[in-house]
Amino acid sequence: MAKYESRYKSLGFYANGELKRFNNGTYVTEDKDEITVLNELTDVTRVDEEPKTEAKAEPSATKPATKAPAKRTASAK
Repeated sequence: MAKYESRYKSLGFYANGELKRFNNGTYVTEDKDEITVLNELTDVTRVDEEPKTEAKAEPSATKPATKAPAKRTASAK
């Protein structure tokens, strides 16, 4: 079962030529064609599974790289 949340309370989309609608910003389905369409929508987020990029990311990969301090040089006069 796939559960999706929308940015909008009432969002409609077409799957298999039929109009489907979100109810209060959520939509639950088991239909593979609907899941395919929902995964392509930009205003929709799947909430029943964790994003794969965060689950498999290494701790060192999520930290920003630190810059080395700038080396100072003596100015020529």
